[in-house]
Parts: sequence; C-alpha cells; structure tokens
Amino acid sequence: MRAVTVRVTNLTLGNAHITSYPYRPNRPSILYRVPLYRVSIEGKTSGNNSVIEDFEAIRFGVHRTTTEGPSIVGLADAQTHNLTWDYISTMDDDAWRVYDGFFIHQGPSNPISGGYGSIGCIEICGGGEWDRFNDTIKNLTGQNSLTQISNSQLLTAEYESATRPPLILV
Repeated sequence: MRAVTVRVTNLTLGNAHITSYPYRPNRPSILYRVPLYRVSIEGKTSGNNSVIEDFEAIRFGVHRTTTEGPSIVGLADAQTHNLTWDYISTMDDDAWRVYDGFFIHQGPSNPISGGYGSIGCIEICGGGEWDRFNDTIKNLTGQNSLTQISNSQLLTAEYESATRPPLILV
C-alpha cells in the first residue's frame, strides 16, 4: 500500500460554462464562465518510480438560491485533507469526500457544453477521465478497491491557494 496525493493547483487551463446550483433559472440558458484548473495525481509505482498524471477540473462554482443572487463558491485557501470514498446524494453516485459537502467527483464530458451545475466541488472533466482518475489512484496505491484506499487513508488532497474568479455571465 502506497500513499497518493491529489494536488489541486491554481494553474488555469481553459474555461467551462456552468449553471448555478442549487437554483438554475431557465436552465441551461443562464450560464457562467469559470476556469478549468490542473489537478494532478502524484505517487510512486511499485518499483518506486515517481508518477504524475494531470487532469482538467472545475474548481469553483456558482451558488444561487431563489432568495440569493449568484456568487462564486469553492475552496480557495491552501489546505490538506484525507479523502474518503463516500456517497453523494445530489449526484446519486460515489465520489471522494474532502469534507462536509465538498467532494472530488465526475464532471462534464464536455465542460463548455453548459449543462452542468457546480457549487465548488472539484469536478474532473472529459470523457472517460473520471475512470482514468480513479484507475490512476488504484494503480499508484497498489489497491483494487476505492473503499479500501479510503479505509486505509492512502489518499490526500492538497489544495494550492487560488483566487476566486470573477462572476462572468456567458
């Protein structure tokens, strides 16, 4: 069993178009532009060779309710957390829980399509990329089960400090 780190960087790679969450008026016609960020998985192989695999992810989202206007949300401060494999009721799927309602989970296959709401979780973008993300974690930890990785506390997320982007309507 080997420890692995998910590094959430402040390096922007492009843009995504998202809806607000949980309230999405006129979905999907009201969209916001947010940056895509590099997220890297860092670890070592069984032969002790260093590996870094890069992914694109949404880091910041737009929170909006029926009584509050839209605002940018997400984890901006540098911080480190042990990740746990857990169920997200709003997505009806499993993902990596950072803490409370913050997760690392599957994002849109096409981040510019605009059909996806985001509230500040790390959302791994691109077709097949969520599977590649989790397969990389399994390969580097030497474990076949995401639950076992979680129970053994082998996965850590390190967030780099990042400035929240401005609220930009598309």
